[in-house]
Amino acid sequence: MKANPAAEYLTPDIVADARRLLGARLAATRKGVGVTQVRLARLVRWSRSTVANVETARQFAPHEFWIACDVALGAGGLLVAEWERTEALSHRLREQTVTELVRQRLTHASPMCVCRDLRRLLRLADSLRSPGISSTASAEGDGAGHG
Repeated sequence: MKANPAAEYLTPDIVADARRLLGARLAATRKGVGVTQVRLARLVRWSRSTVANVETARQFAPHEFWIACDVALGAGGLLVAEWERTEALSHRLREQTVTELVRQRLTHASPMCVCRDLRRLLRLADSLRSPGISSTASAEGDGAGHG
């Protein structure tokens, strides 16, 4: 019987490997249809350096980039699907990291109220889930009346 992949403990190396494979898939697809990096960059209206950096996993491009590449290269949704799998791994790693932080904090918390510390961890979790977007938890502040 096969283990549940969702239960697999992720490491940053696993996510990095998935990103490398995704970049290699883009390069192979591009080369398979005879398109240069320069030509693909023009077709998708991104820079050639972005295409090169994504192919070598030095840069992780957003969903729009992958949609544009998929359409331009006629990949039939395969590049987007692979990006979605890679993004899901990245999301699971962030969630796993936050869960472990909360678990450690609760395990090592003093007998006093941990509400303030948990709010801080939840804001961290929110920022890890949505980099660059302000936290809804931070708008609530720490004034919940607990010590």
